[in-house]
Amino acid sequence: MAIQFARIEIVSKSSGGNACRKGAYNARCIIEDQKSNVVFNFSNRGDNVFHQILLPEGANAKYKNPKILMNEVERVEKRKNSQLLKDIVLALPDDKELTLEDRIEITHRLIEKRGWVANGIAVQIDIHQPHDGEKNWHAHLLIPTRRFTSDGLSLGAKAVDLNPDFKKAGGRAYIIPESEQIHEDLKEVINSYFIELGLENRVDEISNMPQEHIGPVRMRAAINQAVIRNQERMQANIESIRDGRDVLARVTRNASVFSENDVRRVLKCIDNRGTASYLFESAMSDQSIRDLYEADGERTGLYTTTYVQEEEKKLLRLAGYVADSGNINKEAETDSSKNQKINQLIEENSNKLSAEQKQCLSHLLLSDNGIRIMRGRAGAGKSYVLGKFASIAGSCGRGKIIGLAPTHKAKTGLDAIGYRDTDTIKGFLFKLYNGRREVSRSSTIVVDEAAMVGNDDYNELLRVAASYKCNLILAGDEKQLASVGRGGMFEILADKYAGVNLLQIQRQDSSWGKSVAMNMSRGRYREGVATLINYMSRIMGLLQWSIYLIIGINQILA
Repeated sequence: MAIQFARIEIVSKSSGGNACRKGAYNARCIIEDQKSNVVFNFSNRGDNVFHQILLPEGANAKYKNPKILMNEVERVEKRKNSQLLKDIVLALPDDKELTLEDRIEITHRLIEKRGWVANGIAVQIDIHQPHDGEKNWHAHLLIPTRRFTSDGLSLGAKAVDLNPDFKKAGGRAYIIPESEQIHEDLKEVINSYFIELGLENRVDEISNMPQEHIGPVRMRAAINQAVIRNQERMQANIESIRDGRDVLARVTRNASVFSENDVRRVLKCIDNRGTASYLFESAMSDQSIRDLYEADGERTGLYTTTYVQEEEKKLLRLAGYVADSGNINKEAETDSSKNQKINQLIEENSNKLSAEQKQCLSHLLLSDNGIRIMRGRAGAGKSYVLGKFASIAGSCGRGKIIGLAPTHKAKTGLDAIGYRDTDTIKGFLFKLYNGRREVSRSSTIVVDEAAMVGNDDYNELLRVAASYKCNLILAGDEKQLASVGRGGMFEILADKYAGVNLLQIQRQDSSWGKSVAMNMSRGRYREGVATLINYMSRIMGLLQWSIYLIIGINQILA
């Protein structure tokens, strides 16, 4: 979880502040104060990894030089108690998944959210990296207290309208400290950025000041604020449920299939039993509900909605376009030299593959469809097969191999088995749509842990694959973790496109270990636990006889 804070101080003449000194310190550069001829030199400090001055539209570009901007601040502030600058420190996430470019983007988003530049004010940005053994990535923002004039040639009037907000309660007015406003905005920016990159990390809610002890009074205030926020969210949830359609929208937000108990669970927040009963009946009698049946015609007690069905039909149509594009790595049977090379490479690796793994690898490399799917149970060697696929397809294929996964942990797993171009799915889509990466036509997109991918992400992935004429390789296990959002498409696609199964456990060498892992992966928990207990009983029996034997030998020797 990322720890983050926002701190703001005023650089004021009354406290001995100087804009040139502060600008030079933050930028780690040399600035001469033209009024006093004092030179401030902080260029020997090597921790500044990014410097930039953002100017509002119409401002003279010369002010991108901190020497010019900070001397202009000193020139226009003539009073002995003048407030020169706002000095804001933002703690940036230290998470290893982020690059410097990500931290720059987070800083820019916070500045845009606060609206300083849009309101005619310059912002000097300096990002400092941690020293050895530390983790305190942080950004310094220097913000003049004056706007630029309309001609952009100098600083003009004070921007008093951008000072802290006021709120009224009980007939009294209260100031909301600007640091708290910035803290909340920064938290929102970082969390939304993590979501876009497909990261599970979130900002720590504990503190909004660095190394600040939360004493009893502050702790009570923080807890009270959290309780109030939770109550507001709960009330908003209740108010958003107005009829049966709202109930169904809520229950299908994270699942394609639901039961009556799922509907009742959604309505637990409704205190009025009469209202809850009415909403339940309204939901279950809605015309959009569809019963689900077993193959023999028996009712399952499960339901879906026409909206979910239409969404899945749309995904299947998109998948059809991708599948019909064919295997880009396979040549026509009349010109099968490349296919022969692929078969040769498979044979060369066959001594390291089980018969089942070899079959799966052949399917991923040589099946005709543009969508190829492998169901792989935990411990069956799915990652090993995907690594071999990347190696062979990379040497024989026409396009690039792109490895994607729904989580960062799974993404690093692809890195470990030889994939060179990897990302989380949300990170890949975010960068593609924002011009931060490209996709070559006729590439192969490999998705690991594909059962965890929700319908929204499948929709976007299939669109990308169709637009760029890419193949899609899906590998996963619907018996393990499911998607957070509405999902289930992996199993549907695997059935439709005759996905191959990788079931034999390779991770365990012993027969009992394989039996336990197989039963657990298939949901047969009783059988798995029974096998484990039986094995442990045998071990304990052997241990007991060993103890008796040792005691007997000791008695004989005595």
